[in-house]
Amino acid sequence: MMDSTIKAQLLNELEHGTVSKVYHHTYQNIVDRVTADGYFEESLTGAYEGEYCRTIGGLVSLFIETGELAKAQAVVSFIFDSMERNGLIKVPHVLGEVKYAADGSVKQWVGTDDQVDGRAHVIMAYSRLCLLIDNPAFENKYYDVAKAEMTVFLNQPYLYYQPGSNSNWSCTSMGLVFNGSFEHNREFRRWSTFDLLSQSFVGAAGEAMLELAKRRGDELFVTFLQQRMGVLTTGIEQHMTREVNGKKVYLEMRLPNGDWGVPYTGMGWVCYSPIAAQWEALDREVLDNTIELLREKLYLSDPLDQSNKITMLEYDEHHTVNQSVIGKFMGWDLEYSQQSGQYDKILNWFRFLNNYHTDQDLMMEQINYTDGQWVKGDCGNGEQCVWWCLAIARLRKELGLPVA
Repeated sequence: MMDSTIKAQLLNELEHGTVSKVYHHTYQNIVDRVTADGYFEESLTGAYEGEYCRTIGGLVSLFIETGELAKAQAVVSFIFDSMERNGLIKVPHVLGEVKYAADGSVKQWVGTDDQVDGRAHVIMAYSRLCLLIDNPAFENKYYDVAKAEMTVFLNQPYLYYQPGSNSNWSCTSMGLVFNGSFEHNREFRRWSTFDLLSQSFVGAAGEAMLELAKRRGDELFVTFLQQRMGVLTTGIEQHMTREVNGKKVYLEMRLPNGDWGVPYTGMGWVCYSPIAAQWEALDREVLDNTIELLREKLYLSDPLDQSNKITMLEYDEHHTVNQSVIGKFMGWDLEYSQQSGQYDKILNWFRFLNNYHTDQDLMMEQINYTDGQWVKGDCGNGEQCVWWCLAIARLRKELGLPVA
């Protein structure tokens, strides 16, 4: 049960503090940013061009929480309609807004980098939305393309698995999803790797598509998904975990080496992926162990406010800490803390915002400790804002406050 003093402090912050101001302004901006055809601009500062399709996973999750179901359908429709418009067979990385030339022809810029985790965000959003609403026209229009994407995710070259093949070969037996372009802040590059984020969102999409296929009576697809989800779960347990001090924890990444891969032992925001996806391959104990280990090195005093502690973004294999925060990571840590009853850590985040976010109404993409000060960047960033707002909405709901 929540301590009455902490509850009063949380309510005060959520109703009157910096977090209240930032949440209400950011959420309303998100709602207003969705155009009539469902396009959602990623950045308000020009830091990123177009709509990042991966953002739709968090955006639809937020809209489901706040009841904006028409807008949720619109943003999903925009992606699938854009695929048809441009002859695409997979969810793209980035989409531009639809523009019309003088002759009436349609023009739309497309960024087609292949990021399987971002693609899975969209399939997760579609299938969870279908399970919630009663809109056969929406469901039927996009089911085949969603089914095709899900089938691809759970086959080679993404899922390292092949029925009946030699179990000594990692490419046919590892049971993990390979991401050739994992968008990571580590080393400011994209990684070709087996990462926990991709496993989690492919798992989340697969679970929801399985329930949708059952409802539709798509028995062959049900059988396929049940078998492949079992492969993925086993793969995560066997190859996406390690043991530290007698406790099983998730790996952030497993780096390919031509064989069964090398465990990456740095830890950070990626380790919260099961919280973001709302899908866990293993018992919650594994995630609890993971966050406990991560916080041993990352739950640190704020350099400018030693009386307050927050969880920093990540550390590498040499245990070098990155003293930064990104919006979605703060959101995921808030949600994990809420689920775990660690409300004191939520109050610490609110104090952090009170210290460094009073000058900006829109949630930041990131804030970095640089040259003795915290410096914000790309306030209003779509992906970071939707996940942070989702955590605040769920906390407000628990405390009996309106979610929007």
